[in-house]
Amino acid sequence: MTSAAAVETRRPIAIPHAVLIEGGSPGGRMEKAMELLKSYFADDPLAAEKLEKETFEDLIVLEPEEGKDIGVDMVVDLIALFKQKPFASTGKACLIPEGERMNEHAQNKLLKLLEEPAAGDVILILAENSQRLLPTICSRCMRMWLGYQRPDPGRLTDDIKALTAALIYGKGTFAEAGQVLARYEGSREEAVSFLGSFQLFLRNLSVGRIAAELAWDGTEDGLKLRESAAKVQRKHADRMRRGVALAEKAQRDIERGDRIRYTLRSMALSLQSGI
Repeated sequence: MTSAAAVETRRPIAIPHAVLIEGGSPGGRMEKAMELLKSYFADDPLAAEKLEKETFEDLIVLEPEEGKDIGVDMVVDLIALFKQKPFASTGKACLIPEGERMNEHAQNKLLKLLEEPAAGDVILILAENSQRLLPTICSRCMRMWLGYQRPDPGRLTDDIKALTAALIYGKGTFAEAGQVLARYEGSREEAVSFLGSFQLFLRNLSVGRIAAELAWDGTEDGLKLRESAAKVQRKHADRMRRGVALAEKAQRDIERGDRIRYTLRSMALSLQSGI
């Protein structure tokens, strides 16, 4: 005979049809999403196991191709899938692990699902911070804040190098630069600090190239180093100076109270346009 306690553990919990899980780490957001889904579909004895194995028939995961945004076509397909009957449960669920990667057209289209939810359907949107989402998306979701994850020095250095590669050297996409900047859109203090570190990195990088030229010791290896440094300096020196100037302006604008996301993206667009 099944005990009352056992029956209780299988009783599904009621959650809003749309939940925005923001802040924390990617792993933390996913863990919270899985916890909610397992509880919501607890009346299906196989749901928890299927969710762990990523074989749950009634879960739709909306993820873009690498280096691309979630476009409106993907949301149109999602709406069509939501119109179909569930396979094994009383409703369908959609998980969007990187909500910030929905472009504006996709977000506007998603509003249709958020405004006209079917009984039993659930949409979970995960985002590092909600400033890259439309206010109309946020207002239609129950919001769960997992806290701000302050980047460690190693992560900060990696972010600055990634931004430099994308916007100064032209070795990355604007989407990649946007993912880096998104990590600093949730805090004015963090955004200002990041921009200051970015400026310092570019200044040191430029000086380092010149120093490499001056350090030539007359050897063949030294000559190669000097020629390589000179080539890089000629090609990217103007962009480094422009990057410093734009970062300084963005830093002042954010300190003055301008919108963080708009200011960071404007800086990135201005830099990228020169590639």
